[in-house]
Amino acid sequence: MGLVVNNLKYKDYLDDISFRIGNNRIFGIYGDNSKYILDIINGDISDYSGNIQYDKNEINESFYKNNSSSIALIDSMPRFYTNKVEEEFRFNLQLRKVSGDYDKIIKKFIGLVNLKENILGRSINTLSRSEKYLLTIAVNLSFGPEVILFKNYALGLDHKNMKILATIINNLKEDHKLVIITSNDTNILYQYTDETLLLDNNQVYKNGQTDKIFTSPEIMKGGIIPMPSITKVTYLAKTKKSVKLSYHKDTRDIIKDIYKHV
Repeated sequence: MGLVVNNLKYKDYLDDISFRIGNNRIFGIYGDNSKYILDIINGDISDYSGNIQYDKNEINESFYKNNSSSIALIDSMPRFYTNKVEEEFRFNLQLRKVSGDYDKIIKKFIGLVNLKENILGRSINTLSRSEKYLLTIAVNLSFGPEVILFKNYALGLDHKNMKILATIINNLKEDHKLVIITSNDTNILYQYTDETLLLDNNQVYKNGQTDKIFTSPEIMKGGIIPMPSITKVTYLAKTKKSVKLSYHKDTRDIIKDIYKHV
C-alpha cells in the first residue's frame, strides 16, 4: 500500500495536501514548504490536521513508539548527538534498539556511502560538509528504516558525491524501500524521481509521473515551476526550431539526438 497522506494542513504553510506513494518508489516534492511535510511524517511536528498512513497503519504517537526504526529523516544540514563518528553510530543503533554485531553494521554502512573506515575515530567537527552528509545517510540507514526522507536532497554535494547518493537511492528502491526527496531544483527531481508533487501557494499544483509532468505543455508554458534545463532545451528545439527531438534525462543522449536530427 505504501504511504497515504490525506488533507494535510499545517498553519499557513500547507493547505489540504493529499497524495499517495507506493513502495519501491522515489517520490519528489517541489516547493518552499515541502520540508514541513517530511517533518510531519517523521513525527517532528504534531500540531497539524489531516491523516497519514503507512501500510494501513496511521502514523501517530503510538506508531512512532512501536516502530522507532521505520522512518528516517536525512537532512542536508545534519545535527549530531555525539562528538565522534563511531559514537554517533552506536548511539543511534542503541536508540533504535537494533540488535546484531554493531562493528559489522557500522563497517557495512560506512562502506555503503564510500567513506573510509579510518573516519570512525575522527571528531565530527573535523569532517567536511559532504562527509557529514554522507555520515548522516550511513547512520540513518544502519537501523533499517522502511521509509527514508531526504530533506533538501543533495544540497551542497559535489558531482562525485551526488553520483554516490544517486546509487544509494536507486539501491533503496530496488530493496523495496519508499524514498521521498524534497528539492527546489527541478533538474534533480527530473533526473532521480519516479513521481513528483509540485506545490504552489502552499497547495498541490501537480502530482504524477515525473516524466509526464516535466514534459507536459502546460508546465512548459505556465512558467509557475522552473523547467529542468534538459527538457527546456528539447522543448525550445521542438517548438521554436521544429527539430524532432525526444526528451532525455542524460545530456549525452540529447547530444546524440541533436546530431541525428540537425
